[in-house]
Amino acid sequence: MEWCRNKSTVAFWLIVTAIWAATGTGAAAQAPSSDNEAKILRCRQNELDLLWLNREQLRTRCGLWSKSYTVKTKSGEVERIVYSRYFVVTLRNGQVSNIRQRRQIFTGFGKKKP
Repeated sequence: MEWCRNKSTVAFWLIVTAIWAATGTGAAAQAPSSDNEAKILRCRQNELDLLWLNREQLRTRCGLWSKSYTVKTKSGEVERIVYSRYFVVTLRNGQVSNIRQRRQIFTGFGKKKP
């Protein structure tokens, strides 16, 4: 009888430990699905290393972007490179001059549309 109680206690703690380990890893431990996503994640974590890179160096370091907008002004060319809505890089005259990052906040699952 004592052995059965100990087995159930051990099983309970194994389940609790497995749940704790799964929830405690966080979003940073999740593996990206592609090499490009891994590059983007690395660039978001080390954004100061991107300053003063040119367009080609940015592509090699951070991978391909989803959109790009270019505006010509009197002082030169301004290009916005959009990796996601949370990560945008601005180039002035071909060099990275500004990096905009926003946090991704999980607000819950949306309601399903009928």
